[in-house]
Amino acid sequence: MPVMSSGSEDRTYPENIRAALLRAARVLEEAGDSAPRLTAEILLGLVLGWDRVRVLSSLPQPLSRQHWDEHTALVQRRASGVPLQYITGRQEFYGLSFAVNPAVLIPRPETEQLVERAVALADEGCDGAIRFVDVGTGSGCVAVAFAHQVARASGCATDISPAALAVARENIARHRADGRIELVCCDLLETFRAEPSFDFIICNLPYLAGADAGRLDRTVVDHEPHLALFGGRSGTEIYSRLFPQARERLRARGHLLFEIDPALVDALRQLLTGAGFVVGSILEDLQGLPRCIVAGKGDG
Repeated sequence: MPVMSSGSEDRTYPENIRAALLRAARVLEEAGDSAPRLTAEILLGLVLGWDRVRVLSSLPQPLSRQHWDEHTALVQRRASGVPLQYITGRQEFYGLSFAVNPAVLIPRPETEQLVERAVALADEGCDGAIRFVDVGTGSGCVAVAFAHQVARASGCATDISPAALAVARENIARHRADGRIELVCCDLLETFRAEPSFDFIICNLPYLAGADAGRLDRTVVDHEPHLALFGGRSGTEIYSRLFPQARERLRARGHLLFEIDPALVDALRQLLTGAGFVVGSILEDLQGLPRCIVAGKGDG
């Protein structure tokens, strides 16, 4: 890993912000960062408490030794593989800013499809108040984004991890949805009564097989929570437990929406059929791969 010296090991430090950014960008480029200059600018903005525009408009300004040392430490963390989002503590999802830390997965653009389709279905076919549950909420991004888009929606966000629920609680309060989203610590839907209660069950549960760890980016494997990544030996185990629970708790014309590993689409379709669901549509990601499934109750 490239080393960026600081402290007593380095007798000089950059005279200004421009020089600091150039040095940091070289370190990040050698470490394989996909956008080294941008990352260097974001990290320096974090240290200085400035937005990126101000950083770029202040290139000739001197940089204090304290700020140089702090920036150096952050650059080294990123160069070692720590995701930028965990360093900044923020990630954008569906146009909203969410707090993230290593207790939760970093929200991905692919997951926005779940929200987009759920919002469309709510607008097209649901009258009156809407009840939903986001299973395995993590950062709470799906629940908050859906509630933010559908003013008449309220519901629950569940997770088995208390640490994840703490992050979700922060995000729910940040976006003023705490009066509409209740947090529940439980395994899937077990804490809810087995009766039709929800119009939407939305989830992005762990769906990677244990053997998939070898094909994932090391940044993901080394830093994101395995509890939220891996769904058992085949990757279908958690969803196979969810489907019967979901069918009992979904209203007749309700919708189950969930994200998948494209390799599991056929297996999950069979599990859905066996649990009494009918597949309504399969959404593809930007690579043209099946990424999300929308299903309804077979007797609906």
